[in-house]
Amino acid sequence: MKDKKSSTLRRIASFLEDRKKTICFLFALIITSQTASIAAPFISKILIDSLTEFVNNGGALPWSSLLYCSLGILIVTLISSILQSTYNYHLFEMATKVEDRIRNKALGKYLQLHSLFHHGASSGQIIGRIDRGGTSIYTIVYEIIGQNFIPPIIIFLGAFAALLYSNVWIALALLIPFPIYILATRRIANKIYLIEQESNDAFEGVSKEMYDVAGNVLTVKKFSQEAIETQNNRNSLSEAREIQYGAERLWSLIENIQAVISTTGRVLVLSLSAYFVLEGTATIGQFVLYVTLQNMAYQPLSHLGSLFTRLRRNMTRVDRLFAVLDEPLHVTDSINATVLPPLQKQIEFKNVYFSYHQDDQYALEDLNVVVPAHTTCALVGRSGSGKTTFINLLLRSFDPQKGHILIDDFDIRSVTQESLRAQIAVVPQEVDLFSRTVAENIAYGRADVLKEQIINAAKTALAHDFIMKLENGYETVVGERGIKLSGGERQRIGIARAVLRDPKILILDEATSHLDTESEQIITRATDALVKNRTSFIIAHRLSTVIHADKILVFDKGKIEAMGNHAELLQKSATYARLHSLQFADED
Repeated sequence: MKDKKSSTLRRIASFLEDRKKTICFLFALIITSQTASIAAPFISKILIDSLTEFVNNGGALPWSSLLYCSLGILIVTLISSILQSTYNYHLFEMATKVEDRIRNKALGKYLQLHSLFHHGASSGQIIGRIDRGGTSIYTIVYEIIGQNFIPPIIIFLGAFAALLYSNVWIALALLIPFPIYILATRRIANKIYLIEQESNDAFEGVSKEMYDVAGNVLTVKKFSQEAIETQNNRNSLSEAREIQYGAERLWSLIENIQAVISTTGRVLVLSLSAYFVLEGTATIGQFVLYVTLQNMAYQPLSHLGSLFTRLRRNMTRVDRLFAVLDEPLHVTDSINATVLPPLQKQIEFKNVYFSYHQDDQYALEDLNVVVPAHTTCALVGRSGSGKTTFINLLLRSFDPQKGHILIDDFDIRSVTQESLRAQIAVVPQEVDLFSRTVAENIAYGRADVLKEQIINAAKTALAHDFIMKLENGYETVVGERGIKLSGGERQRIGIARAVLRDPKILILDEATSHLDTESEQIITRATDALVKNRTSFIIAHRLSTVIHADKILVFDKGKIEAMGNHAELLQKSATYARLHSLQFADED
C-alpha cells in the first residue's frame, strides 16, 4: 500500500517536472515567510524582558524598546504576510494547471480507447472518475501538500531549531509526543484507506445510475417511473453515505487521539518552561518565547494525522483516474506511419480474420473482397453476421489478427488513423448529436467552414427548410443527443454533416425502416445525392434500398457467403434469395 501511494505521488510529481523553477521560487517564498514569522517571538521576548526589568527595578520607561520592538513585529509580520499571499497565488496557479493538464490527458485517453472499452464501461462512471480524480489532484497539490504539509514542516523545523538554540531541554520535550502521535495515526489511517476505497466504489455506482437515468429520462416518463428512480437513487446514496460515515467516525477518533497527545506535549513544554523560570534560569520573556514557539510548532501539526487521512482518501480517487490513463490502446499509429493519399483505385480486404477476444471464435473469417473506387457496396445479412464488424475494421476501430486491409495498396495499419478517417464519413442508424447549435453539429469535424457552406450542405441533405422553421434557425441548440429534433430530422443533420465533410469513402447505416413514409422518402432522396461519385458502403436492413448497388456482400456467420449484384445473388445465394423472399413477401 505504501509503495502504491509513493507511486501515485511520483506520477503526480511527474506532471510538475516542467515547473522546477516555479517550485524553487515557491520554496524560497515559503521559507522566507516562515522564517520571518519565527522572528516575531524573539522580538516579543526582548520587549517583555525590557518591561519586566522596568517593573522589577524601576528606572526610565523603555520607550525605545517598545517603539523598535513594535515596529519590528509589524515589519516581519507584514513581510511574512506578503510572501505568504504571493506563495498562495503561485501555488494555486500551479495546482490548477496540473489539474487541468491531467484532466485533459485523461479525457484524451478516454476518447482514444477502443470501442469494446466504451461498450463495456459506463460513460458516467468514467467521467465521474476523471472529475473526482482531477479535483483530488488539485486538493493534494494545493491544499494537502502546498498549504497543510510543506509550510507546517518548515515552521516546525524553524521553531525546533529556534528552541534548540534557546534551550536544548525544551526542544527535546517538544519531540516526545511524536512517536506515539505517528504510530496511532498510521494504524487507524490504514483502516480508513480501505474504507475509502469501498466508499469510492459506491459513489461511482451512484454516478453511473444517475447518468443512466438522465440519459433515458423520456423512457422513465413513459413508464411513470419517476418516483421509483428517485427512490432507487436515494437508497444508493444512503448505502454509499453509510460507508463514508464509517470512515468519518475513524477520522474523528484520530483527531481526538491527536488532540490528547498534542495537549500532553503542550503541557510538558509549558511545565518545563515554568520550572526554568522558577529556578531562575529563564526570564519571563524566554518563557513566553518557549510557549510561543511550541504553539507555532504544534498548531499546524495537530492536524497532521487527519492530513494523511485526507491524502489517502484523495489518493484512491487519483488512482482511479490513473487507471483510465493506464488503459492499454489496442489501435495505435506505427512509428513510421504515413499520411494516406486520397483514394483512387480500390479498397481490399485480403485474407482477413478477426476476433474481439483472443480466445473467442472469429467474428469475421477468411474475408477476401475488392471494392473499386466510386462504386456502391451493400452489406446484407442477419443480425450478428459480421456487417458492423466489417465496417469497424475499415474504420480501424480494431485491427485484424490476420490479413490486411488495403486502400490503394496502402495497409491501413501503415498510415495514420487521422488521415484514414479524414477520408471517411459515417451516417449511422442513430445520428449522434451534441447539445450545441444546428450549425455546430453540421460542421462537427470541420473547424474551417463558412456559414454558407453549412447552409449548402443542409440544402443538399434536404434539411434547410425544417432548420429555418426552428426557433433560432441554424443557431438553435438541439438539446442533449438532439432531443429537440425528430428521428428524421436528426438523420438529415447527419447527412448534412457527411456532405460537408466531402468524404472519399461513405459509410451509411440505412436507417429508414423506422421512419414514416414521408421522412423515408426525404432521407432516401438525400442519401441518393450523397452517394453519387463516392466509394460507398451501405449496411442494408431492407433489400429494397440496395437492389441497385454495384456490389452486394452477403454475410452469414462471420463469412461472406456470396457477392455480386442483385440479379446474380438471386440466382447463386440461397441466403440472399431467402432474405429477398421474406422481405418482399412482408411488403406484399
